[in-house]
Amino acid sequence: MQPSASGLPPALPQGESLNPFADDVCAGPFGVAENRSVPGLNGDILGQLTTTIDERQSSAGRAGGQPLLLLTAPRAGYGKTHLLGRLAAAANGQVVLVPLAFRLEDTIGISAVAVRGLESMARAEASREGWTKLREACAGVCATLVRRLIENGTLPCANPEQALRVLGGDPIEVFDEKGSARLIGDWVRRFEGQLRRPMTEQAMKRVPAIPTALESWVNAMLNHALDGGMSHMAVLRMLAADESNEGPVTWLRLLGLWRPVVLLVDHLDAYYRNPEAGLRIASLLLDMSEMDGVHVVLSLNQDVWQATFGHHLPSAMEDRLTASQMLLRGIGESEATTLLRLRLQHAGIPVDAGREFTNFLDVKRYFLGRPLGSVSARTFLRHAAKQWDFFQQTLSAPVMQGGVSLQTMTADEGVLPLMTEEVAESKEENQPAADEFSIFDSSTTAQMKLMAEGLAEPTPALPQQNEAPLLPPPAGVNGTHLPPPSAVGNAGASEADEAPAQFSPSSAGAFENLREMLGKLRQPSAPHAAETNGSHSVAERLADVLGAAAAPAPAVASAAAESSAVAMPPAFAPSSRPAVTAAPPAQNAERDALLGRYEALRLQMAAEAVSLPLDFTKLADLIRLAGKRFPLVRFSEHELPGMTGRYAMCWSLQGLEVVFGLANFADGSYWRTLAGFAAGRLAELNQDAHSTGTSVPRLKITTFKTDREQQSWAILQHSTAFAEELKKHVDSIHLDTQNVAALYAMQRIIKEAESGALEATPAQVMSVLARELDFFWKRVTRAA
Repeated sequence: MQPSASGLPPALPQGESLNPFADDVCAGPFGVAENRSVPGLNGDILGQLTTTIDERQSSAGRAGGQPLLLLTAPRAGYGKTHLLGRLAAAANGQVVLVPLAFRLEDTIGISAVAVRGLESMARAEASREGWTKLREACAGVCATLVRRLIENGTLPCANPEQALRVLGGDPIEVFDEKGSARLIGDWVRRFEGQLRRPMTEQAMKRVPAIPTALESWVNAMLNHALDGGMSHMAVLRMLAADESNEGPVTWLRLLGLWRPVVLLVDHLDAYYRNPEAGLRIASLLLDMSEMDGVHVVLSLNQDVWQATFGHHLPSAMEDRLTASQMLLRGIGESEATTLLRLRLQHAGIPVDAGREFTNFLDVKRYFLGRPLGSVSARTFLRHAAKQWDFFQQTLSAPVMQGGVSLQTMTADEGVLPLMTEEVAESKEENQPAADEFSIFDSSTTAQMKLMAEGLAEPTPALPQQNEAPLLPPPAGVNGTHLPPPSAVGNAGASEADEAPAQFSPSSAGAFENLREMLGKLRQPSAPHAAETNGSHSVAERLADVLGAAAAPAPAVASAAAESSAVAMPPAFAPSSRPAVTAAPPAQNAERDALLGRYEALRLQMAAEAVSLPLDFTKLADLIRLAGKRFPLVRFSEHELPGMTGRYAMCWSLQGLEVVFGLANFADGSYWRTLAGFAAGRLAELNQDAHSTGTSVPRLKITTFKTDREQQSWAILQHSTAFAEELKKHVDSIHLDTQNVAALYAMQRIIKEAESGALEATPAQVMSVLARELDFFWKRVTRAA
C-alpha cells in the first residue's frame, strides 16, 4: 500500500487488512512474543516475578514451601494474562509453565488442577510443527531419565559426555524425526522395551509415588514423547484424574524432574461472588505452593478478589495469599506510543500511513487530564481501533485530479447537483422548490429538514482548545469571568449553561471532566432542610467555620455576598451562613486546580482502597490535620499508659467528645488500654460537669472499618476489651472503597500542601475540599 498523490495513505481495500488494534484480548500465556510487547509496561512487575521464581529455585531445598505469588489488576484489560505470557517468554525454557483455568463443572481439587493444566498444555503449540507443550514436557522428562541412567552407569554409552550434553538440551531435537539429535531418539525407539523398566526405577528414586502408578506414568509419557497423538494424550488425562493412585501429584512431581513447575492460575471470573469456591481454591493453591519444585501464580482482578476471596477468607489464609502481592498499573503516554508503533509495524502499515494515523490519533491529547495509571492497555487499544476505523473512512472518499471532489461534479457527469444560493426555494414552508430534486413526499421532506436543523453544528459554550484539562479557564466565552459558585445555585442556568455545548471527539474526556467539576462548583452552599437536624448541626458548623477561616477579609466577603445576592432572584438568594462559596471569581482557577488534583488522587487511591487493608496511619494523619484546623474543635493527643509512643487522639466539641481508636482490631493490648483511657476520661467529664453544674458531654469511641475488617471487628466486639457499660459508647463507622479513596486523597493533598509540592496552603485545601468529605465530618460528629 503506497501513499496517494494527495499525500494521504489510500484506504485499505475491503478485506485486505484487518484493523491493527482489533486484537485486544490475550487468550493465553503461550505465544506472547517479547518483541511485540511494550518493554516498559509493568516491566518492574515482570522483573519481580522472574527474580522471585529464580530465588525460590535456588532455595528450593529449604523447609516450609514457598509463598504463593498474587498478581492483581484494578479491573479487566490491564494485561494480567499478557504479563504471564511475557513471564513464559522470559523464562526461556527454564521452567515448565502449566496454565490453569477452572471450569464451573469442575470439583475444585488436585485432579482438576492436573486435568485442566494438562489440557491447556496439549492445546498450546510448541516451537516445531506437530509438537505441543505437553509433548515437549513429556520428552523433557524422558530425556532427563535417560540422562541419569547414563550418569550412574546403568546405561552404557560410547561417548557419554556428548550424550549427556545433547540430552540436557532441547528434547524436541532428540525425539523429533527431523531433529538435530535424532540419532539418540532413534536409539531410544529401537530399545524402548528394554528402557522402560530402568527409567521407572530411576524415577522411583526421586518421586515418592505408588510404583504401579509411576510405571504407568513413565510409559504414557514415553509413548507421547515418541509419537504424540491424541490417543496417548487421553491416557495421560485418565491418569491425571485418578486421585486414588495420586495421579495428579505424581504428574506434577514428574514434570519437576525436568524443570521447575510454575502453575499459572487465571480466568476465575466465573466464580464471582462465590465465597465457598474461593475458599476451596485458596486452600488448594496454598497447599500446592508447599510442594517441592512447584510455584503458584494466582492472577485476579480486584472485583473478583473482593467479592470471592478477600475478607471471605480466614485472616491467616488471607495473609498467606497476600504475602507476595503485586498490583498492575495502567498504561502511560510513552507506553501507549510504543504500543501504537508496534501494532502498526506488525500489521505492515507503511511508514507514511503510520505517521499520518499517529498524528490523527494524538496520543498526547488522549492522556491529557487522565490520572496516572488509570488507562488500561485494552481501553487504549479499543480507542485506537475506533480511531482507525474513522481514519479509514476519511480516506475512503475518492479524490479527483487536482483535488476536485466528486461532490462538485455537474449533473452532466452523472451526479446530482447540490442546492446552492441560486436555486430558488419554495415560498411555502416545508415544500421543495421547483428545481429541487426530492425522493421523499412532502411530509417526509419536512421531517427530514427538521431533523437536519437539529444536527446543525452548535456554537461552543466553553473554550475547548489550548487548555489544560481538569482546569477550566478563568474567563468565559466573551471574556467575562465565570460566575462564582454561589451565583449558580438551583436558581437556574447561567449564561454559560444557556449556550449549547460543542462536542469534539478529541476533547471529549477533558470536556466531561470540566463539566463534572463545574457541576460540583454549582452546588448550593446552604444545606437542605432535611439536613439541619440536631445530629448534623455540628458537622455543618464545622464546614462553615472552616470556610470562614480561609475566606477573604470580612469586608471583601461581605461585598461579594451582597453582589451575589443581588445577581439572584430573592427566592434563591444564598443563606446568611458564612460559606466560602462567595469567593471572588479570580479564585475560581485555584479552586478548580485543587478540585482537579483531588479527583486525580482519589482515582489513584481507588486501587489501594480495594486491594489493601485499611491504613489507620493515613486516617490518623487526616484526623490530626483536620482537628488542628477546625476552629470549633479542640484537638488533643494523650499518650496511652504503658504504651510509649502510642497516642489517643480526641476531638472536643460543644456537648461531645470523640476519642479515636486507630489500630488493627487484632491488637488486643491497644484496645484494652484505649478502653481504660476512655473510661477514665468519662469519669473526668462527669466530675467536671457535677462541679460546674453543667450537663455532661457525651463521649464516644470512634473507629473505622471496611468489609475487610468486618470479621476482626466482630471478634473484638465479643471480647473482653470493652466493659459492658462502655460498649454503648463505641461507634464503628463503616467505609466503602469510595469513602476510603476519598479520605486517602484528602490526606495526600494536605500533605502535598504542607510540603510545598502544591501551590496552596493547607487552610486553602481544607476550605475548598471540606464539602468533598461532608459524609465523613457528619458521621464522626454525630452525637447519636
